[in-house]
Amino acid sequence: MNHTNYTRYYLPFFFILLGFVLKGLFLGSNSLGGDEPFSVYHSQQSLDSLFGIFQKENNPPLHFLLLHYWINFFGVSEVSVRIPSLIFSSFTVLFVYRIGLKFFNLRVAVIASIIFTFSTYQVLYAHEARAYALMGFLVSVSMFYYLEIIHSKTRIKWQLFWFFLANILLIYTHFFGFFILFIQFFFILFQRKLLKEFYRFLFLFVVVMLLAYSPYLWLILDRFSSSARGTWLAPPTGINALYEMLRAFSNAPVTAVFTITALILGFILLIAKRKQNTNRLATSLVLCWFYIPFIFIFMISFWIPTFLDRYLMFIEIGFPLLVAVSTDFIIQKPKLRLLIPCFICLLFMVTIKPNKTNKREVRETVQLVKQLENDSTLVLVAPVHFSLNFIYYYDRNLFKSSDTEFVKKKLSERQLFCINSLEGMDYKSAKRIILVDAASNFSSPNNNILNTLNAEFNQTNKHHVEEIFDIYEFRQK
Repeated sequence: MNHTNYTRYYLPFFFILLGFVLKGLFLGSNSLGGDEPFSVYHSQQSLDSLFGIFQKENNPPLHFLLLHYWINFFGVSEVSVRIPSLIFSSFTVLFVYRIGLKFFNLRVAVIASIIFTFSTYQVLYAHEARAYALMGFLVSVSMFYYLEIIHSKTRIKWQLFWFFLANILLIYTHFFGFFILFIQFFFILFQRKLLKEFYRFLFLFVVVMLLAYSPYLWLILDRFSSSARGTWLAPPTGINALYEMLRAFSNAPVTAVFTITALILGFILLIAKRKQNTNRLATSLVLCWFYIPFIFIFMISFWIPTFLDRYLMFIEIGFPLLVAVSTDFIIQKPKLRLLIPCFICLLFMVTIKPNKTNKREVRETVQLVKQLENDSTLVLVAPVHFSLNFIYYYDRNLFKSSDTEFVKKKLSERQLFCINSLEGMDYKSAKRIILVDAASNFSSPNNNILNTLNAEFNQTNKHHVEEIFDIYEFRQK
């Protein structure tokens, strides 16, 4: 077997296949939860309806459009709507591997690919019908071709084409994709040697991105101004938030401890012995790719809270490469060089959770409600924004309807209402009430739904379903 073909084609194909199997085994085990039903509900609607949503949606349109056409062919089951994320996540390892192989060495390529493939974080977002796996894939493509461009002495048109295409698709996938553009821009701008050689490319970069995003630029400015007034997240509690994020990237606390130790040692040695590093340019980019936005977003989150694991997908794609480069540089002796990398890889392999819960057991919650309700039961679901989650499992045909007034009418005929408060509700004559509380106080503080029902009815039972769902049963006094 040709060794070149083995390292260039067969190994990355093996990692793609392994990732597809690991991440696909339990693709439908978690309920569709969080913002997934929102994406699925709107993606199944007509293009006219979709483009109306894009005028006010907090995410750019690409993933919605891809999901729209996918649903037209394959439907809205949990497995079906998550397959695109599974595909994007599985193929991301190809470019993680290619970055390692082409700009470092085979060891870095394999180490980074193992860490990425056995990352529980990546499994979780391969199981989510949202834009994060697509964002991760496009980040890996963008960074690969960016490195090809700044390493090349001559500009090759196809490199520029794939680089610009990946970046355009990236910023039409998620607003945080702009962080990658900023890293790429400033990485050249702040290095005199690179700037002298690539100033024309940098100018072309800015012009192409501005022109490509000009139809949508107003929305990101609006989102930025609204975020400056606060977000739904809480600020970090302190420096421990950095550790918690690294722990999320590292599967388990024991893995995080050794990984963080390796990163610190590797960082010190990479800086102290940078002249001995034959891959200085690529190493510098990987360091900037991870550390600068990681620290920046943490710091700014004390004013504009955005330090959330899913938002940091663009950083996490660089994390396996950072760990691989760091661990590969700690020990230089050939016979011992693989000791630390192999140990870190083994930790990732034994701590992966391919069936990790998303802590949104909506399916089980709705099944319990169906068991408890009868013709004389008034069912109240709070808050309103949980309605799509609930309806998806309560009545799939209603979920597919684009007529919200028709859906409300059909639910009211079954004595089921999605509410943020009891104001205007005719509930006092009900003989029996079931309240489904999906952390309603978080989005509607002081709604007093539970307090009012406790004051006016007898609470006969309470059920808790992982992680935020409480089901209360009431009868008339």
